[in-house]
Amino acid sequence: MKRKKESNGQLLPEKEERVIDLLSPEETTGAEPGTPVFDEGFARRRRGPDLRLPLGLLVTLLLIGGVGYFLWQYMQTETSTGGGTLVFNEICTSNHQSLISETLGSPDWVELYNGSKKTLNLKGYGLTDNPKQSYKYTLPEIQMEPGAYLLVYFAGGSEETDSDPLCTGFGLSRYGESLLLVDANYNVLDSVDVPALERDVSYARAADGSWGYAILPTPGQANGEDIIPAWN
Repeated sequence: MKRKKESNGQLLPEKEERVIDLLSPEETTGAEPGTPVFDEGFARRRRGPDLRLPLGLLVTLLLIGGVGYFLWQYMQTETSTGGGTLVFNEICTSNHQSLISETLGSPDWVELYNGSKKTLNLKGYGLTDNPKQSYKYTLPEIQMEPGAYLLVYFAGGSEETDSDPLCTGFGLSRYGESLLLVDANYNVLDSVDVPALERDVSYARAADGSWGYAILPTPGQANGEDIIPAWN
């Protein structure tokens, strides 16, 4: 046995290194009793804890992740340009020549756009310029298909305007307005602060969802690409 010296000069025995040879299961035949044997259980214990997930739990996690991703993608689509629901798309508060009606003359007008993927029944929806009166004007029962445009006229004071179901019975101020669009359950779908507008200039939503000025309004149609951004 090897010895090593202490600081006082005495010799002390060194610790022996023990090497244990593990036999595989095939080599245990004829081995002496008490010889350590390698087995799968011993190997797993040396590798650490088993972190494998049960198959059912793994499938459940994958399903939850897939559904979550699908909902996220759906929401991204629904909230893209057009708002994913019924929204304001173009507004003219000083109309003279941009839209002429045989019965209403040249009323102010608001264009709505159905940006959802389903047909909407607009019965009970409200338009207002007064936040304290959500249903100052209530839309009639209209089936509005996806991607469709609808014009609502803002005028009043005559027999013709009062008899038109798409005429609100009140006008808009060319010096600026705040408009709200509300569904039949008091949910605000859209709102817009309309600035003062020049004659026959509309306030229009661009393709990216921002607002600007359209020198050539397009009532009842998709807005043009020549919208001047509103820096406000």
